[in-house]
Amino acid sequence: MTEKTETCGIVLVDKPEGMTSFSVVSRIRKIFGIKKAGHAGTLDPFATGLLTVAVGKATRVLRYMEHDDKTYRAVMVLGKITSTGDIEGEVVGGKMPTDSELQDLSKDDYSRLRTAVQAMVGEITQVPSVYSAIKINGRPAYDYARKGQEVEIPPRKVTIFSIKIDRIWEEVGTVKTEMTVHCSKGTYIRTLCEDIGNSLGFGAYCEALRRLSCGSFSIDDALSIEEIEKRYGSGDSAFVVEEIKAMEGLSKIEVTDREAADLRNGKKLDFSVFKDRMGDIEEGVRVLTVLAGAPVAVIYTEKEDESLVIREERVFA
Repeated sequence: MTEKTETCGIVLVDKPEGMTSFSVVSRIRKIFGIKKAGHAGTLDPFATGLLTVAVGKATRVLRYMEHDDKTYRAVMVLGKITSTGDIEGEVVGGKMPTDSELQDLSKDDYSRLRTAVQAMVGEITQVPSVYSAIKINGRPAYDYARKGQEVEIPPRKVTIFSIKIDRIWEEVGTVKTEMTVHCSKGTYIRTLCEDIGNSLGFGAYCEALRRLSCGSFSIDDALSIEEIEKRYGSGDSAFVVEEIKAMEGLSKIEVTDREAADLRNGKKLDFSVFKDRMGDIEEGVRVLTVLAGAPVAVIYTEKEDESLVIREERVFA
């Protein structure tokens, strides 16, 4: 009897509302009958959309997905600040707009609101919610918050590449804004909504959040957990993406057969051999080497005795 080969690759999951990212990974482990699986970029339980799950040996490429930029569709509601920054928390602040303030906001196609939103484009400083998954002393911030323990969360710089306002409308005495946000790793959309609301003098929270993309991966190619279970159970694994796709954000250089063999054998290589191919890539930046399109190793340059050498960080069979 031939031993079944363990599936290896990236599974694009359309996470449903109400599930934690950890629960999704647990379901994927069970469906694929494997022990090794992990995700890149946590989605809060109330959020839906793209969750990239690496299975089998592909978990080794998760680190190269950590810095991928992301795109979200969010609905921001003015007038209330919640403890969690979303619909699941208790109201802890904010100011509902009066009729006259609503009238003022709606002037010139909500120009004041649109200006406040666009003011967030570029590099900004955020202080994530105490209910976020950001690690403080090795523990998620929300772990402290749920136990009533105070914790200081340091501000962080993130980049908002663009915000597209899809629509603005009034509902139940307030204003809702649906927007598509393209941002860097580490951006908290709940905090972004709060900051926009605060700049207008009302506060705000995130009513709905859906991740549309992560690096080169799109929600258009994602499947529900039920569809994944159905297809994989019937012997169809064509939806599992090759792990090299997870490294599309890395710079790539082609290597020769000999160089590939040396890299796979852990041989120390002189940087001068790679200088022309690596161009202006800075010291320490990770680069993917490929042979005929297949990944060979992730390498970087490092100084040794006043000269640059090539180091392998990850070697692929």
